[in-house]
Amino acid sequence: MTVRKKRGVGLVLGVMVAALVAALLTPAVGGAAAPRAVAIDKTINVGGLGLAKTYANDAPVGAEARFQRANQDNEVKGYTFAYKGFADDNNDPNTALSEARRLVSQEGVVAIVPDVSIVPPTDYLAQSQIPSFGGGYSTSYCPTDPKTSWDFAIYGCLIPENPKQVANTNWIQLKKALAAKGVKSPTVALIGTDSTSGQVSVAGSASGAQGAGFKVVYAKGAYPAPPTVVGDYSPYASALMTSNNGAPPDVIYSSIPAASAIALFNLMKGQGFTGTVLSPFYSSVLVKALQGDYVFVQFAGYESNTPAIKQMLADVDAFKPGTSRTIGLAVGYFGADMFIQALKTALKTNKTLTTAAIQKTMQKFTYQIKGTVGPTTWPGAFSISNGCDTLLYDADGATFTLSQPYTCNTNYVKIDKKFSGGYPK
Repeated sequence: MTVRKKRGVGLVLGVMVAALVAALLTPAVGGAAAPRAVAIDKTINVGGLGLAKTYANDAPVGAEARFQRANQDNEVKGYTFAYKGFADDNNDPNTALSEARRLVSQEGVVAIVPDVSIVPPTDYLAQSQIPSFGGGYSTSYCPTDPKTSWDFAIYGCLIPENPKQVANTNWIQLKKALAAKGVKSPTVALIGTDSTSGQVSVAGSASGAQGAGFKVVYAKGAYPAPPTVVGDYSPYASALMTSNNGAPPDVIYSSIPAASAIALFNLMKGQGFTGTVLSPFYSSVLVKALQGDYVFVQFAGYESNTPAIKQMLADVDAFKPGTSRTIGLAVGYFGADMFIQALKTALKTNKTLTTAAIQKTMQKFTYQIKGTVGPTTWPGAFSISNGCDTLLYDADGATFTLSQPYTCNTNYVKIDKKFSGGYPK
């Protein structure tokens, strides 16, 4: 793959991102279809790709747990899944390319599951006719020509580079929650990474917040993107704490890396910030650190206890007991589930299964587990998120409590271009 550096490479969570890493992302360029067909053997080799220190303990676990049940139940009749590992791209496009080549040429993978890379080698994978199934953490999931796309996100397109509109369900939900506490006209400051997609993400989130009735006083992709290590958070805390005409805003939204964000939040709280924090960092290991804060996800959270959530947790516990309940875990699991459903659908009309048949199937496909994730419908999902947002409030530092019901994105607002270059000037 040749990365177009002038565009940047590579939105969150823990999002709903959103998702967890929504604003960490760097756009990847799209690729054209390849001239050859890739046959899918009776043993279907798959592998994951992303930043290991962020995802190695959850996203591939979710995928492997789902594939394990599929194998045990002979779910795709005549086929079994073999997981070839999760490749660490180190948030580096060259490493991502070399690792993708290794997975394809040496491990024989016919799909990247899950793809949680923010610098995916989109051109190489498209030319090799290798589809990717993941959370949508790069602009490769928002192609300019959907017919040539090989990237499919469970939530649809999260970070289009030049969107005309964005969903703002989560902001509407937060506005209602704050109004119930007596905050009628809230101000908000948003911070993301300085990657291209981090800046795009902030612009979209700021537009969504403004459309929901928030006054945006700061919106910048100003935080250094990984793998850069930041040792001093004070400049960012100062910018946020004085963003509301010298005073703190009512709400801080962050989609920078979770560990950095929590350190930043703690610093600000130590400086007297008593407002609300919104983030996509939904994780059982962060529930104490996020006490009193709001997080949003794009699936019915683990506390929702839907049949599909119960099944996912049972599958994960059967595969690797004690795995933390995170957004990455869900992305891996649902990404694998979507791949499995795509295979089943393709087999209905194709005697010989190829990756090209999967790509064609996904061009007119709806992924949904009612009340849990979706519906995400293509080709519309190539241009805008079809995901759903649930606000979760951490009431006591021990668990997440549902603050708003599971609600699919039904409200969209136009992008305000003034946020694109940072706000205020």
